[in-house]
Amino acid sequence: MRKSNAETAETRKRILAIASGLFLKNGIAATAISDVMSAAGLTQGGFYRHFTSKEHLVADANAVAFDFIVANLDEATRGMSPREAVQQIVFHYLRQHLGQDPRMLCPLANLSTELGHADQQVKEVVTAGYSRFVKLFAAHLMRLDYQDYIGLAESIVSVIVGAVSLARMADDQALVDTIVGNAENTVQLLLQSAPTQTDLVTARP
Repeated sequence: MRKSNAETAETRKRILAIASGLFLKNGIAATAISDVMSAAGLTQGGFYRHFTSKEHLVADANAVAFDFIVANLDEATRGMSPREAVQQIVFHYLRQHLGQDPRMLCPLANLSTELGHADQQVKEVVTAGYSRFVKLFAAHLMRLDYQDYIGLAESIVSVIVGAVSLARMADDQALVDTIVGNAENTVQLLLQSAPTQTDLVTARP
């Protein structure tokens, strides 16, 4: 009996959610198509009804990962002032490994070494994901009247992604805490030193 379009879409959605979690938890190379399909309760033969290749799956699964984490950070900061929102996003991002849900892990920090060798369709998704994080911060920084709020957002994203990538490689909790703490301090220094529109007006003769 043929599945309806709605059932097919739901199955594909389930595969993507499972693949996203497995890739983030175990890595792309270490996760085979058979691992994903088995975890979804499906046979490997059904994979090509939904995806043309593993690269296609990796691209779409990473898009799902970015959707999930950005939506959760949006929800976690709803109703906060712009400054509080920036601080909370930084706090949660830097501590993403403390949670039990692998879907809260960010592909930028957790899969960077593998994504750098990925094909073009995957890199386009990753670039779009990076842009979404920049826009997430920029939306709050703009309300704080920073002159170059996009450049500041890019700097913050670079700091926190790099910090999480380093923390993942550390096997000593004290070192992890130091990396996270230094990243938070660096973000605070960036926020304190970045010029605002008010500074520009004041500086005019």
